[in-house]
Amino acid sequence: MKARIPMQQAPLFSSTKPVRAMRGFTLVELLVAVVIGLLTTLVVAQVLLFSESQKRTTTAGTDAQLNGAQALYAIQRDLQMAGYGFTSSPALLGCPIYAKYNGADIATGAGTPTFATVLAPVVIDASDANRNVVQVLSSAKPSYAIPLQVILPSYNPGGAGTLKTVFPVTSNLGVRLGDIMLAAKSNASRCEAFKVTAAPTVDGEINRADEVATWNAALFPTLVYTFGDILLNLGSVLDHRYAISATNTLQLRRFSASSPATAATPTDLFPNIVILQALYGKDTNADGIVDTYDQVTPTTNAGWIQVRSVRIVLVAQSSQYEKDVVTSANPLWDVGTATTVSPTPATCGASKCITLNVNTTVGTDWQHYRYKVFDTVIPLINLLWTS
Repeated sequence: MKARIPMQQAPLFSSTKPVRAMRGFTLVELLVAVVIGLLTTLVVAQVLLFSESQKRTTTAGTDAQLNGAQALYAIQRDLQMAGYGFTSSPALLGCPIYAKYNGADIATGAGTPTFATVLAPVVIDASDANRNVVQVLSSAKPSYAIPLQVILPSYNPGGAGTLKTVFPVTSNLGVRLGDIMLAAKSNASRCEAFKVTAAPTVDGEINRADEVATWNAALFPTLVYTFGDILLNLGSVLDHRYAISATNTLQLRRFSASSPATAATPTDLFPNIVILQALYGKDTNADGIVDTYDQVTPTTNAGWIQVRSVRIVLVAQSSQYEKDVVTSANPLWDVGTATTVSPTPATCGASKCITLNVNTTVGTDWQHYRYKVFDTVIPLINLLWTS
């Protein structure tokens, strides 16, 4: 038998080269890695901050656009119906309105009127040049409101029996219990408000009884209304006043026929509205075309008949305060060159513009906000149909 020759075990390390010692990162390498990491974190943080800032700016700009558009729509909707119920009697436009509630004057003669003081579709109060007050008046009858003619034997507050409790009319069509009506003789005389106190049961009669604690004070209406005089049916009365508050919120004061005192309490509508300006659109030469825009409130019947439209501008402010100056100049209201405009606009390129002074309404930080201008012309449909 052959002897088994044991195999020689191979050495663990066959290389004759020396083994290099195992080592980690040096301090310099660690510091470089930390600096790179910090720079990367800083860049990512800056990108996120810029992205968030842009997001807030975009969101705030969208809010301003929505607030401005909705505010303009709210005013426009009311103005389109302005004058419903009484502009079909244009000869009465401009008559001063007298009304009493709980024995006290609430219209002409009141210290602070809560009811309209003149029979007109819209009245612009421009005592604050940047923040006008726009008052809209119309009948709030849900069905129809038509002028009614008074007939004999007349209404006489100093008379006896039914003379001071009944208005004899050709027809009481559309009249309901609780309607507010205006008794009118002419635009040069006073228009007096009273409430219908009973549902009409006799054709040709409208009832008016004394209700001292509400509308019908004793001996009011005060004038004798006879053949040919007119009764206008305002229903529950749409008397809306749009204004901007000190906190840059578009507010609405709604007249309440059941409680006129509540007209002093405004309802907040849309925030961040900083400017509201309005102009009467007038047809001064009776050719059916508006040729003049101004803020001069008519004082005569002929002047009110000239008013055919209203031009409105609103400026909405972004709610986002920007660190840098983003608005370098006041926004402009482009009023064109086709019509005469007062106050006189300045030239801006090929057009004419009115400066909208947000710098005086917003405050010292006004340049750190963005603004959007909304402009429209609203025809007074009921006056146009009458003409």
